[in-house]
Amino acid sequence: MLTSDAYFEGRAGLRMCRDAIAETASITPLEDAASFRARSRVHHLGSAVLTDVQSSSVQYIRSARHVAQAGYDHYRIAVSLEADVLYQSGRRSASLHRGDVIILDSARPTTTYLRARDCSLARTVAIFVPRALMAPAISASGDVHLRVLKRGDPRAEALSGRVAYMLESIDADPHAQFIPRLPILMGLLTDIFGGKGLSLMTGAALRRAALDSLERFIERHIDSPALSVDLICARSGWSRATVYRLFHAEGGLARYIRQRRLHRAFRELMAGNPPRRRVLDLAVDCQFGSEASFSRAFHRLFGISPGEVRALATRSRSDTPSGVSLRVGEGMGDAIRWIKLLGAG
Repeated sequence: MLTSDAYFEGRAGLRMCRDAIAETASITPLEDAASFRARSRVHHLGSAVLTDVQSSSVQYIRSARHVAQAGYDHYRIAVSLEADVLYQSGRRSASLHRGDVIILDSARPTTTYLRARDCSLARTVAIFVPRALMAPAISASGDVHLRVLKRGDPRAEALSGRVAYMLESIDADPHAQFIPRLPILMGLLTDIFGGKGLSLMTGAALRRAALDSLERFIERHIDSPALSVDLICARSGWSRATVYRLFHAEGGLARYIRQRRLHRAFRELMAGNPPRRRVLDLAVDCQFGSEASFSRAFHRLFGISPGEVRALATRSRSDTPSGVSLRVGEGMGDAIRWIKLLGAG
């Protein structure tokens, strides 16, 4: 296991921090830049990366251009140890407080407002796991981006407890091998998102469970031209009014389906597999009538064209070939490089 530790302070520290993460996000202090402070500890666990970040109040903007040029496609499981955090992604938003857990899709543009409490530093811990490794855990859960497990929920307690145990183990033995322990975490995620986890099934949780089942159905049939409200109602047994009501917060069912298809196209462009697939083919897969209408909708959602995403992701892959040896010494830059390397080999 490798560990990188970096500290940033004041205006000069802010500039260094900005340079270190420029590829993956922009950072703006929410207070006087002269009082900026941040400490980043990053641990490479073999098939995942654990980050432990403390900082003064800041805003992070991870745009579609950042997603494409960083070139990594992972899920992030974040725990608030001592922070109030607001995440915004499209029409969605989620708040995180001490003891809460959130799942984020790193391939989705997201703005984060991190606020420190009182005069202390905000502290969040996150585990970055490649999408391919997370797939078995979440394949039956629909769209988990910005899914929050609140403190007190047995699932949040289990996940935050596992992360706390890993941090304690690192402090006790910085040279510990964590590869055997990651399957425990992945098994826990599978139980939670596979439907075996305990749930507080009242109020919002009931709505979330109903929405989950519809999202799972949509994900399984996302490539089908027959996917429609009529098909969803026929398979779920729910009325059109109920289905429309459940997706109201997403901007409507049709908008949700179209955006899921566009996000799928975004990830395919990032992956570059197959490398010569035309944008027109993606437009047809997403059920658009033309390449032009697809490109317009893509640009409206992400603020970047399909061709730009492909070019940025191609450049990123060429900058991070497989087999690159790990090294330490660039602070927050280590986290970005190590996360990219998780999916490079």
